[in-house]
Amino acid sequence: MASQSAISGTPARWWTSTAATALALLVVLAVGIRFLIHYAMPYFRFDPAYFDVYWPHRMRLILHICGGIPALLCGPFQFWTGLRRKAMGVHRWIGRIYLAGVLVAVTGAFLMAVFTKPHSFGVALMGLATAWLTTTAFAYTAIVRGKVQLHKEWMVRSYLVTFAFVTFRVINDSLPSVAARLGSSPDDSLANLTWLTWVLPLAVYELILQSRRLYSERASVRVGRQVAH
Repeated sequence: MASQSAISGTPARWWTSTAATALALLVVLAVGIRFLIHYAMPYFRFDPAYFDVYWPHRMRLILHICGGIPALLCGPFQFWTGLRRKAMGVHRWIGRIYLAGVLVAVTGAFLMAVFTKPHSFGVALMGLATAWLTTTAFAYTAIVRGKVQLHKEWMVRSYLVTFAFVTFRVINDSLPSVAARLGSSPDDSLANLTWLTWVLPLAVYELILQSRRLYSERASVRVGRQVAH
């Protein structure tokens, strides 16, 4: 009876999980689109006032934005299970576009970091770009070697770093009092916020991932013992 109950409950859990995932992806996509319209697209007007201190290095920033746009928009579709099952070819091409976007955006980020002031912010930006490149490289290497589950995990990490730019803007512009508490000076706050926007999400994801694995292993042991008896 217990096993029948568990089996009958599986479809309900599956639909709940699918609906929650779909809703989360839609929210992420909507926030990303709003970020692009509100913050990224105005740079293409090439207004010196909007570029501010980056005007002398505007093409480096434009390069970063041109790569970041497809990466930010393609990311959520990579986690759409239905697309992977019904149109693997489309999934792969979206993945290639995402990869190319990250490579272009990272190049622009590294070029910007060299000239960014304060230097602490430049170092933080370089750290973010390094994490972005590393997580994406691991995701690509995993799928090339046929390690699908590992690829999925590294893709989540990669997109968490991709979304760090959105998180930065949301906190810095919408929650300035929170951003101000992250350092003893505006420069420190800016640098620390940059680190926080990708380090904290990766840490939370790792905590969730490892907790699930630990719980799954314990559950498997319990089931094994029940079958043995």
